[in-house]
Amino acid sequence: MNTTWKTSAFSKNSTPVELDDALLNEKVVILLQGKNIYSDAIFTYLQLTLKSLQQLRDKMRSGEDFMPAEYGAVLAAGKGEPTPEMRSEMAVTHNMVDVPRAKAAPPPAFAVPQPKLWDD
Repeated sequence: MNTTWKTSAFSKNSTPVELDDALLNEKVVILLQGKNIYSDAIFTYLQLTLKSLQQLRDKMRSGEDFMPAEYGAVLAAGKGEPTPEMRSEMAVTHNMVDVPRAKAAPPPAFAVPQPKLWDD
């Protein structure tokens, strides 16, 4: 069983663009979230270059197991969700923008007629 990761740093609808070396060496910070081999929710704030981000994207798309530290510096990590304080610190210190995750749609409500048991 592998650790699984996801991030909002990638879009399935991105348009490929040509990036020069100076831009590829720029550092960014992303939030990776996933589940470890015990199915615990985990997170990692990872600082990496855009070039490493492209390599990480390819690794994640392939479904292969990896360690975030292979791609950059782990700034913070833990179980569950990052605390509001940690999110705030990352926003201030690393200019991160917190992208809210889409909430799951509630199941459709079907009107099921209820039988009358007593005369009302």
